[in-house]
Amino acid sequence: MNKLQPIFVIIAALICCAASAQQMYKTVGPDGKVTFSDRPQNGDKLKVSVMKGSVLRAVEGPVPAQPKIAPPPKANGADASGGGISAAGVPSPELQHAVLVVALMSEVAAKFEPVCSNAAPLSKKFVTAANGWKQRNSSFIEKQRRAMADMAPARRTALQGEVAAKIHEVMAEVLGQSASGRVQWCDKASLDMSGGTNDVVNNVDVAMPLITYKSK
Repeated sequence: MNKLQPIFVIIAALICCAASAQQMYKTVGPDGKVTFSDRPQNGDKLKVSVMKGSVLRAVEGPVPAQPKIAPPPKANGADASGGGISAAGVPSPELQHAVLVVALMSEVAAKFEPVCSNAAPLSKKFVTAANGWKQRNSSFIEKQRRAMADMAPARRTALQGEVAAKIHEVMAEVLGQSASGRVQWCDKASLDMSGGTNDVVNNVDVAMPLITYKSK
């Protein structure tokens, strides 16, 4: 594996190692409205898919009724009024994970545009891919920013520092490569950002904490 892919390896690890191997259901109603739940919805007019981690598979036919599942106990420091962030400004582990992943992807899209534009001046692949990713994920980016703003200053600063450190590390590696190495990294990054795999909605462990988060 090309060593100039660590930023995407980090993101994949964050997504795969999230606390949830929990099975989630994505339901598309007759009006096209999408909902997420920990149990399937009834009705033969609903299109239902099952998600476990980042795996998505269709469910054929009407979905059988499921027993109600009690909500999981709240994570350390989280309370209902904060929707994942406690009164003291401490995010739940799930929300912190989601914020970190989206912030990291957003910074890749922003910080590497000039690097990749200089690496391949005649190619607009990275700029196009980065802009497409930001547009497709704009609602999640906004949720991530609101959640981070609601955190205690010390926690917010720590997360920002973690993202900045990872970006700095990868930036140093990319800039330390030959011209062809930088082009290769940018081509791979463009493919990763344009393929949809790194879209937040396709990664339930990242999407759900942000979808359900209610800003203070």
